[in-house]
Formats: sequence, C-alpha cells, structure tokens
Amino acid sequence: MKKYIKLLIIVIITCLIIVGYLLHKSKKEHYIETQEKRIDLYFKYNLNNYHSMKVTSFKKNPMGGYFIKGFVNNKKNYKFDAVIISDTNKQFKGDLGYKEDEIGELFREKNANDRLTVDEIIEKEHLDKSEYEAEPPLFFFSGPLE
Repeated sequence: MKKYIKLLIIVIITCLIIVGYLLHKSKKEHYIETQEKRIDLYFKYNLNNYHSMKVTSFKKNPMGGYFIKGFVNNKKNYKFDAVIISDTNKQFKGDLGYKEDEIGELFREKNANDRLTVDEIIEKEHLDKSEYEAEPPLFFFSGPLE
C-alpha cells in the first residue's frame, strides 16, 4: 500500500510539473509574439519602404529588461537591437539601436524624438491596446527561438 501511495504522489507531482511547464511556455511564447507585434507596428509607422521583420534573438538581461535582435526587409545588414526596459511595464516602447548608415537611412524622421512611439501609434489608430500588451513570464530562460 505504501508503494502505491508513493507512486501516486510521484505521478501527481510529475503531472503538475508538466502542466506548469506548458503554461509557462505558452505565456513566454505569447509575450514574445506580442513584443514582436509592437516592434513591427513601430517599424510600419516609422520606416520608409518597410516590408518585414525577423527576430533572431530574444533574451532577458540581468536588470530585468529584455534584449531583442533582428533585421528588417530580409536584409541581414539592416540589423536592429531593441530594448525593453524593466521600468516601462516590460513592453517595447521604441528603444532601438542600429547603424545609421544602414537601417538609419530608412527612418522617416531622423531625430528619434520626432518618431511615434508604439503607444502613440495605438492611440492614433484606435487599436485595441490589449492586443499589443502582454505580461512576461515569471521565469524567462533564454533559448533558441522556435
């Protein structure tokens, strides 16, 4: 009887771990997809001749924010580094790093202060804000993007 109870406890714990992992993975994927939508929206409104974006890396930094690397228009030399700062509700706002002589040439406004932020675009276009915001997962283990 004791073996049966131990086995039952092990099975229950295993099931709970699997369910927890699947919920966590789903939340992480939703967060990444939502932030990619925010970056895509930012590029649509702030770049000339923008067609597409590819995210190649999405990692959590030690300060609680996130680093996102990718490129636009299927041109690997049009690289960007996006940053999500931990004190901005963990949503992409428009903080980018890029080479001025490559992707910088595509910006409609050369001065970063004149560009629309994602929140301004959402408000201007009357988009559903809930489609462009997501809570990050409790634990974010950086790994390959699937």
